[in-house]
Amino acid sequence: MAETTPIETTPENLTLPARTIPLDRLEMSRLVQLDGCVRCGECLNWCPVYDHDAREDILPRRKILDFLHIVKTQQSLLNAVIKSEMTPEFARWFLRKIFRRREIREDEVRSFVLNLYECSTCGQCQVVCPANIDTVNLWENIRELMVSAGYGPLEPQKTLAKSVKSYDNPWQQPRQGRVKWARRAKKEELISELPPEIKKTKSKILLFFGCTAVYDLNIRQIAIDTVNVFKILDIDYGCLGENEKCCGSVLLRMGDPEYERIASDNIKLLNDLSIETLVTSCSGCFKTIKEDYPKVGKLNFEVLHTVEFLHRLIEQKKLKFEVPVEKVITYHDPCHLGRASGIFDEPRAVIHAIPGLELLEMPRHGPYSRCCGAGGGLKAGFPDLQNKMAQARIKEAEQTGAQELVSACPFCYAGLQGGIGALNSPLVMRDMTHLVISALKKGE
Repeated sequence: MAETTPIETTPENLTLPARTIPLDRLEMSRLVQLDGCVRCGECLNWCPVYDHDAREDILPRRKILDFLHIVKTQQSLLNAVIKSEMTPEFARWFLRKIFRRREIREDEVRSFVLNLYECSTCGQCQVVCPANIDTVNLWENIRELMVSAGYGPLEPQKTLAKSVKSYDNPWQQPRQGRVKWARRAKKEELISELPPEIKKTKSKILLFFGCTAVYDLNIRQIAIDTVNVFKILDIDYGCLGENEKCCGSVLLRMGDPEYERIASDNIKLLNDLSIETLVTSCSGCFKTIKEDYPKVGKLNFEVLHTVEFLHRLIEQKKLKFEVPVEKVITYHDPCHLGRASGIFDEPRAVIHAIPGLELLEMPRHGPYSRCCGAGGGLKAGFPDLQNKMAQARIKEAEQTGAQELVSACPFCYAGLQGGIGALNSPLVMRDMTHLVISALKKGE
């Protein structure tokens, strides 16, 4: 069973009434969805966390029941109903069904919060849910309520949140460190020139690196390969350099309300560039900027993941691979790129366009891809559990007989690399950009 953060209990807080949860911030549609859970247990069969911590309390169906239990005790539910656009008849029915006041204890809420965060928000439960409950947004919304009430995030996760607010990245690194990787790569002759700054080039394409690929030395190859691909293809692009900031995905997934401020600042920064397209190799940045930012403010540019951008170039006959890459690979669908954004075909189309490559699919792929556990704050809050999830995915990849495990996300790269190391697996971890550069440069 995975280790969890212990809940501090004293004689006082065992019986202390819970603080008020600001339920009036939760859309009524979310509460209605909660009532739609039929307790069928399909989430039990698919949850990647439950595979390694088989407690009923962490399952979506139980979290829904426990949250409804909290909801029934909160006066703020009345305010939410009053502010809603429900008809009087429906409001009366809803209150009769949901609103039965009973005092709830502080320790009950804290236990629920611990279970709420023992989740990577991978979205697998939504895919298999017969009622199609939007679980990812539901968990993120509820986490925000719990943070606002002072119950979250978990202690190990607070460092990430504090770092994003203080340093504009989750890794407690200085802002000027964003370009250190490029200077080092140029010195080592891994790139021929520094990535051009968009404020000087006025290019219409912005390459958004994200925090992980530029700050983590073990992941920097993704940034190096991406720059080299753009150079070989003579793409007119620019980057933000030291001015790039964290997209805020970490805060959003953990429920920190500061996310909206960061998103607003980034929207203004990006819109002012007058770009036409933002391209990123980070699935977390991609999902956050493309799908979550528009809920905060309007974007005046297109957002593409690198695999989409490359696929478009292939379709436009601007990219053709002539160097065979004689390898057998298997592909891991990142949750934010796959389930969350529906990008399944494009990475596979790029793979199939590279001569010599053989793709062997894992049993769980596409919308049923097994999560590596690196997202949603899970790795920070439950590192041992995340490593077990990564190992399970590595074993699944090994069974295909592939030589290399390929993905399209720095977070997945780091998470799965940890699983490879823990198992001493012969698999080699790669990013999609490495395959592309290998098919463009002889001797790679």
